[in-house]
Amino acid sequence: MNDIVSKLKTYKRIAIVGKGSSLSRIHEPALHDAFIINLNDSERYISGHVTLFHADWVIESLKHEGFKNEFYFSPHNISILLPSKATYVPVKYQANNQEGIEHLAAGFKRNEFVLSDFLLLSALQLVYLINETNLPVFLLGFDFALQEGLEAGDMSGHDANYKRILLRTQKENFRYVKKYITEVLHMKVLHVGETDLSDLTIDTFNEAIQEEIPSHFDLKASYKQLLAACEQEDYTLVVAELTNNHIGDPQRLRQMIRAAKKCGADMIKVQKRDVDSFYTQEELNAYYESPFGKTLGDYRRGVELNDALMKVLIEECCANQIVWFASVLDYPSLKYMEKYDCPLIKLPSTISNHKNFLRKAAEEYPGDLVISTGFTDSSYEDFVLETFSGNRTIFLLQCTSSYPAPPEACQIAVVRHYEELRVSKQIQGLYAGYSSHDLGSLGCMLAVAAGARMVEKHVKYGNLDWIHFDGVALDLSTQEFELFVKDIRKAQRMCGSKQKMIHQTEHHKYAPNDKHN
Repeated sequence: MNDIVSKLKTYKRIAIVGKGSSLSRIHEPALHDAFIINLNDSERYISGHVTLFHADWVIESLKHEGFKNEFYFSPHNISILLPSKATYVPVKYQANNQEGIEHLAAGFKRNEFVLSDFLLLSALQLVYLINETNLPVFLLGFDFALQEGLEAGDMSGHDANYKRILLRTQKENFRYVKKYITEVLHMKVLHVGETDLSDLTIDTFNEAIQEEIPSHFDLKASYKQLLAACEQEDYTLVVAELTNNHIGDPQRLRQMIRAAKKCGADMIKVQKRDVDSFYTQEELNAYYESPFGKTLGDYRRGVELNDALMKVLIEECCANQIVWFASVLDYPSLKYMEKYDCPLIKLPSTISNHKNFLRKAAEEYPGDLVISTGFTDSSYEDFVLETFSGNRTIFLLQCTSSYPAPPEACQIAVVRHYEELRVSKQIQGLYAGYSSHDLGSLGCMLAVAAGARMVEKHVKYGNLDWIHFDGVALDLSTQEFELFVKDIRKAQRMCGSKQKMIHQTEHHKYAPNDKHN
């Protein structure tokens, strides 16, 4: 339960999803910041985060479509069927008895969570247990009537008459339960639909939620504002480096972006590589076990950015008003990124010895650059300044290519050297920075003191045993990255201005008098 509670902190609302035909009219973008609980196999239509079920037929249905969610609450042990990113949560099933719905409603306050025949009631009980911040709850796809539509995919085996009576019973039960949970438990529960129980029509829901999503985000203008802050306010940009820790999962990518923004990141960074040309055939065929297959090629293709994920990235960064950019590791990826017209890209340490590609990037890419200097010496610094000089901004980031980098290898003083280059050689648009592969926040705090105008930190969302180990990454599902950002801002405040002045908090211990003058 604790994992779910921590995830809820990055969302604005909760949606419980059924399979009524009205679900087909819900605009999925309206659910971009909703924590979604699916009942039975409704994840086949709108997937989310948690699935609740107890009937055998649901297993067969989900086998057919694939298990898409992160948590599965069920009395059936389905661990062997789940992908590694999903978690099975064993719970008890309690059949409804003849004691009446009022006894089921009273069960909200018991400590043990159980599944009942009335799954909507179970979902509301789960919300009651995990919703510490009292997020509003929207019920979607609960029409309580047999209609043509999504029910056509029902695999329960029940005939129409049985389902009709069951839905009518559930409607009356819900009428009682809703009164109890709103008036007694003070939960904010809103039914979306066209029934006499509905609080919002579907059109009203779509329009109201869509209005909260910014319709436009000027990426270039927002980036220019960040640059101005670097120049005029000695501001340090905090970059949340996602690498491939989104694992090719659009929901996880959305979660990471939202969480990074909420924690105070200024920018999101992802990685793009052309897997089939970046690796040799021998490397692609090497054994590597992941949910995508048994080879490194399967794994790398599975977690790589594609058009669909780029759409999610841009949409979510727009919704959260945060600047994004990407590392490009090869020429096909450089060409791929052209269509997104991003104002800056990164040339990472991974390719510091790919000089032909770097020269092509200098010739063909006109935008600003972030360049890391891991596994290089001072000659690479000369190469960068000669190759990429011109009317563009360059963030030159000290980096040590080891994971994790031990304290003696961090070379934070190089950040100060890059800052001195900017001043001594009067290189307009050159900013020092630090790409952190060390543990914690101390290295980045020292980098701020050395003059860094950008610090980059790897982030992840929970731990996965099959992904390339990223022990230096801070977990966005906990407070790790939030505390890191606070440390950077503290270091920035402590450094202050380079101009020596009397601070308003200063005072003399002894007041001047004739004796001391």
